[in-house]
Amino acid sequence: MNGKPISVLLIDDDPNVRDVFRLAMTYNNFPIMVAQDAETGLNYLQSYQPDVVVIDIFLPGLDGYQTLNRIKREHLAPGSRFVAMTAYYTSDTETEALGKGFDGYLSKPFDPNQLAVFLHQLVDR
Repeated sequence: MNGKPISVLLIDDDPNVRDVFRLAMTYNNFPIMVAQDAETGLNYLQSYQPDVVVIDIFLPGLDGYQTLNRIKREHLAPGSRFVAMTAYYTSDTETEALGKGFDGYLSKPFDPNQLAVFLHQLVDR
């Protein structure tokens, strides 16, 4: 993969998704931080400014939409791109996520081999 490494914060409560995502990022030499819930992710963003924040839509507690709203309201991660991710999707989920302020969308399961390409395309827009 050509291009600079993209720093990522993943906020997802599924340990299997976190593991696969972390492996894909490590394989591509992309710095990654992982949070298992919204509050932990919001705390990380107090001092960590990733290029991309990937947020599971259906998190316990604050869901992905509420998490994104807080990030924007509290001016966390200025300049970051935001990606919604979910396993519970319909044909309208991507449109809904983009309409609510996300910059990109990933459905689960995602293709780990295409993840770096997707992130580069998102950041390079």
